[in-house]
Amino acid sequence: MALAGEGRNITGLVVCRYVLEHLSRISRVMRIAGGNALLVGVGGSGRQSLTRLAAFMSGVHVFQPEISKHYGKMEWREDIKSLLKTTGLQGKKTAFLITDSQIKEESFLEDIDALLNSGEVPNLFAAEEKAEMMEVSNC
Repeated sequence: MALAGEGRNITGLVVCRYVLEHLSRISRVMRIAGGNALLVGVGGSGRQSLTRLAAFMSGVHVFQPEISKHYGKMEWREDIKSLLKTTGLQGKKTAFLITDSQIKEESFLEDIDALLNSGEVPNLFAAEEKAEMMEVSNC
């Protein structure tokens, strides 16, 4: 099954009652405005696959940062800016998917915490960027 133009395929997904229960939980969270979930489990248990499937079923775009060897705080901040512009200015429903191996710096967790608690990341946008976004959103 190809997921909404993401170029990725889910193959070999075994569907049993356990999977359906978790899929329904994840789907329910995605349908709640501002919903968020922390999925915990051993590697290979299907957390990402179920999240992507639930997002596809709900018509939600999945955003997962691509972490490289030289990925740092600047790239992280740019990814978060891009995510917030997509969801805020374009109104695109988005699931933010990140794994423990993608958290390279403690500041990444601090930004995620701020985003979940207040809906914004402090000092992410310069004043000029904020003004420009306000102009675009008022059009």
